[in-house]
Amino acid sequence: MSDLIKKAVFDRSGIPVLQKLMDLTSIRHKLISGNIANVSTPNFKSKDIDFQDELKRASGGGRHIAGIVTHKAHIPVGQSRDKQPEIIENKSKEDNGINNVDADVEIANMAQNQIYFSIGSTLLMRKFDGLRTIIKSGN
Repeated sequence: MSDLIKKAVFDRSGIPVLQKLMDLTSIRHKLISGNIANVSTPNFKSKDIDFQDELKRASGGGRHIAGIVTHKAHIPVGQSRDKQPEIIENKSKEDNGINNVDADVEIANMAQNQIYFSIGSTLLMRKFDGLRTIIKSGN
């Protein structure tokens, strides 16, 4: 695919932001699943990401200036949209006598994350349906 088509069609359609939403929900799902799986592991610390801040960064909300990395050994400068989200380890004390995982909170987080995933996948499907319709009508 040429860069012109990519920039004109995909980058301006909102697809990259929806792709980032799907990536974030996937990462968060793995973290929450890990927290639930380790609910009875002694001294386990629950993990999460700051979903709202990561989504804001991906959608261009807020200011971010990033240097261009031209080689894999270069150190990224600034706030890149492509940077992996920071995984936050919960440092609070043990709540359940074993670790700091609260199963009720994790299940609620999982349900919320599922809603974000469903919304993102539906919006992405509609974007591609719209593009498909435009392509078919052009013939």
